[in-house]
Amino acid sequence: MKFIVFGIGNYGASLATKLVELGHEVFGVDSDQERTEKLKNRITYTVAMDATNRDAIQDLPLKEADAVIIGIGENEGTIIMLAALLKQIGVQRIICRVTSTLQKTVLETMGINEFVYPEQNSAGRMAEQLSFGGVIDSHRVCNRFLFVEVIIPSRLIGSKVGDVDFIGEYEIQLVSIKRDVEEKNILGTLRHTKQTIGILTQNIELRHGDSLILFGDSKKLKTFLEL
Repeated sequence: MKFIVFGIGNYGASLATKLVELGHEVFGVDSDQERTEKLKNRITYTVAMDATNRDAIQDLPLKEADAVIIGIGENEGTIIMLAALLKQIGVQRIICRVTSTLQKTVLETMGINEFVYPEQNSAGRMAEQLSFGGVIDSHRVCNRFLFVEVIIPSRLIGSKVGDVDFIGEYEIQLVSIKRDVEEKNILGTLRHTKQTIGILTQNIELRHGDSLILFGDSKKLKTFLEL
C-alpha cells in the first residue's frame, strides 16, 4: 500500500517509519528540510516542501495513495488549508490529526470524516489500522489476537447476524455493531456518528454504513477483510 504523511515531526515520523516497517511505501513531507534529511534513510521517500503550495503538492502521487495523513501538529491554519487543497485536488481518503473540538468541527464542514488524536492513538496503533484495509480502529491484546472495528464488507449487507457463521466459516467472533446516526454539530452541520448496539440477537440485520467489532487472530481477520 502507498501512504503520504504530511508533517514528520514526532508523531508523523513515528507513523511513517512504522508503516515502512510493515512493508508499505511512504512519502514523508515536511517544510523542515532538516527533518526530511534526518529521516531519508528510514522512510521510503522524504520531500521538503510547503504543504500549502498547490503546485508543489500536485507533484506528489496524491491520487495513487491509499490514504493521505495530515500529521502536522503545530499549525492549525496549515492543517485546514492543506485539507482544503487535498479535497479540491480530489484525494479520496484524508485522515487529519486534530488537537481541538473546534478544529475537528471546521474540518467536518469540509467533508473530512477521519481523524486521529495523538494523545489517544499511538503512531504504531494507527499504522496497524492503515495496514488492514477497512479497519477503523484496533486494539491488540497480544502478538496474535486483537479487536478491530471494520467497515462492513458489502457481501454481508442485508444479511442477519444469525445468517453469518463468523466462528465456523471465518474463525473470528462478532462482538458488536456500530450503526450510523445523523446529528448536528455546534455549527448546525449534519454529521454522521456511530451508536453501538449493545447485545446482539440473531435477527439483527446488517446494514450499509454499519461497522463491525470483531475479535480474532490477526491473520484470520485479514483473510476475512480481503475476501
